Amino acid sequence: MEKNKYIQVFEKSWEINYFFSCISDRTICLLCGYEPSVVKKFVIERHFKRRHAEDYSNYSNSEKLSVIEGLKLVYQENSIPSSSSNDDSSSQKSLQASYAVSLLVAQNSKPFTEGVFVKNCIIEAVKAFGNSLTLEQAMNIPLSAKTVTSRIADINDSIEDKLQDLLKSCKYFSLCLDESTDIRHMSQLSIFTRIVQDDYSCVEELLDFAVLRDTTTGLDIFLAVEEILQKFNIDFSKCSSITTDGARAMTGLKIGFAGQLKQRNLNIPIIHCIIHQEALAGKVVKLSTAMETITKIINEIKGGHKFLTHRKFKLFLDEHKAVYTDVPLHCPVRWLSAAKCLQVFFAIRKEILLFLKEMNKSKFHEYISLLEDVTFLTELAFITDISNQLRLLNLKLQKTDQNISQLVSHVNSFRRKLQALKCHLNSNIFHFFPSCQIILEEHGSVCNFKEYTHFIDSLIDEFNTRFTCFEKLKIELILFENPLTAPIEEQHVDLQDELFDLQNDNSLKTVKETGVDFYKMLKESSYPKLRDFGLRIHSMFGSTYLCETSFSKMKLMKNERRSSLSDDTLPRLMRVATSNMQIDVSALANKGFRKSDGV
Repeated sequence: MEKNKYIQVFEKSWEINYFFSCISDRTICLLCGYEPSVVKKFVIERHFKRRHAEDYSNYSNSEKLSVIEGLKLVYQENSIPSSSSNDDSSSQKSLQASYAVSLLVAQNSKPFTEGVFVKNCIIEAVKAFGNSLTLEQAMNIPLSAKTVTSRIADINDSIEDKLQDLLKSCKYFSLCLDESTDIRHMSQLSIFTRIVQDDYSCVEELLDFAVLRDTTTGLDIFLAVEEILQKFNIDFSKCSSITTDGARAMTGLKIGFAGQLKQRNLNIPIIHCIIHQEALAGKVVKLSTAMETITKIINEIKGGHKFLTHRKFKLFLDEHKAVYTDVPLHCPVRWLSAAKCLQVFFAIRKEILLFLKEMNKSKFHEYISLLEDVTFLTELAFITDISNQLRLLNLKLQKTDQNISQLVSHVNSFRRKLQALKCHLNSNIFHFFPSCQIILEEHGSVCNFKEYTHFIDSLIDEFNTRFTCFEKLKIELILFENPLTAPIEEQHVDLQDELFDLQNDNSLKTVKETGVDFYKMLKESSYPKLRDFGLRIHSMFGSTYLCETSFSKMKLMKNERRSSLSDDTLPRLMRVATSNMQIDVSALANKGFRKSDGV
């Protein structure tokens, strides 16, 4: 058969029969592009029989060769580079630069994603030189480790100065605290602040990052926070609330951080992170038999040292054109990761069953019988759907630029939704249960989903029991969200006088804005106390999500190669990495230039 530089068809008869070819030294299936990891006859034959035999098994040899010739033209067209690209010197230089950077990435054992980072570095360097950067100028850019450390320190100082100005001018700020342990088993306290100005503009920034060298008691945490506030020339007088991860060292009323505030007569609301409480409430689903069984099945396939089984499993899914090519493990600490795990498992449950049967191991017999059992599949479908509902709530709570009122609204909405979900399940309405609908269509009326309403009852109880810190703020949050309809008699006596005027102000009765947008409209001269109230509520943190994301960044910074970062450098890196403030690089460069000249 004809051969050329770009494609050649194997001359072995069995490879022609199964439509396999060698393209640029890669063996692939011409029909679907499948590339086997091992080029063996039985692998190629199995692939053809499972994917293409139904369509092509009756073709004669001449017909197969005709199909191959047509496919060959398609692959040639996609493989041959266009002559216009060769003539374009700019494109050729870009390609050359791409290869050069890729070579450096590989030689220095960097992740492939570093290519985008290098590109951004090149762009910023060219911008700094007015879009004209020579090789000599590039070589003279100071980027030694000592220099980079110094530059990051300057950027950190600039952010600190801006933070100090904002804290000095603001009416209220709040704090959120979370503690973590690094690879050296050192405890670090992440402290974020939410600052609200008189115009209701809001800034959320890392205030500081404290290292707790010895114990991590409530007193240690309080002293660390107090020291940081003193560093910014402020105290607790403007602090509207403090949000924590709910640990005993934080919430303990005697020796915890909350107790330390109480001993000093600091009446500041302590809020347990709403995302953390939602995750704890959702753990009741983990008690299901289906969740325990699924965890065992996944561990048998890919957990521990099941490398060979896992490879066979991924190959099996690929050959069967499964919706997913693998099933994820979930971390017990991060319970809501189970939602994605369940969703994937349910989608490929039939392929998993076939794989367990093909493996033909005695320890899989129990799992095979369960995956063929309607009762188990019914429970699996229900757990998948209810876990997905919890995941959707969690995603809403993780959205940025939300005040405490909006976060509580998401939780209250989900409480109402749970009641509706229970009614739907009892009435066999599956609008919110797509997985249950699939199982019902497959197995009919033998599926009894009503027996799983006790899981919803447990969730309702959990959501009603938790969030007590937000229940204490319920009256204030109602007033904040809709002051025109809030019951006046339930509000603090200091606000009632202005509320009478507000709710009878004809100019405001047609206003559609609610929440913070409404308070922005109020005149300081007419409603000073209500505006102050709005600023205080708007400044409150509802979750420690910023702390959690900062710990993810810290994990990347303090890896095994950078475990010796000093206690001064780490907070600077953390502040610069998490900051949303605009950094005036040219101003910093001018300041550094004058300093180097002794000005």
